[in-house]
Amino acid sequence: MKSGVVLSGCGAEDGTAIGEAILTFLALERAGAEIICVSLDKDQYEVFNHHTRKSAELDQKRNQLIESARILNRPAKNIETITEDEFDLLVIPGGNGVLKNLSTFVDEEDQFRVNNGLQKLLAGCFIKKKPLGAIGEGVFLIARSLEGIAENLVITASGNPSERVNVVERLAINHVPCEKGEVCIDRSNRVVTAPLIEQGESLLEKNSTIEKLVEKLLEML
Repeated sequence: MKSGVVLSGCGAEDGTAIGEAILTFLALERAGAEIICVSLDKDQYEVFNHHTRKSAELDQKRNQLIESARILNRPAKNIETITEDEFDLLVIPGGNGVLKNLSTFVDEEDQFRVNNGLQKLLAGCFIKKKPLGAIGEGVFLIARSLEGIAENLVITASGNPSERVNVVERLAINHVPCEKGEVCIDRSNRVVTAPLIEQGESLLEKNSTIEKLVEKLLEML
């Protein structure tokens, strides 16, 4: 069993939330899955200083593919060249950088677009009936990518700021509220989504949600 994990850099504010990524890897490894990290060979939207909590100088650049390799200490594969045939399921952990780097959400909101390569990958997984999972900000990428493809898609974006949730509710999908620690399961479309995980939550709390998400995805194989 092979699982793709979509990363967008190393750090919650300008890439993927590291805790969510690591706990996703852990849950998948416990289930016996081989992990295939995928990312874009493209500069991040911005570089954020997680110590000062401020954006770094504008001339600083960091490549998503290179930064993503830091998390699991191994090379990540390029989203633009990998295909859905290389894994059995796909998971997108959250982080503000997920929206910044893998879509145009920050600049376009209602009209936001998902990176073409990622959208094609997600659509390919859906068409070939491979389970898709997402946490927090990652949910937006699945929602937009499968809008108009999946029939009666059901997802949750609970926990996100109201302006973000409003964007999801205007898409041609079904958004349902979900309690913290729970997951939203769309069995007919093989999609499992989890509410936003606040960065202040303990690792134990995060792990509980992510283990549940991975467990429900594996049941769909």
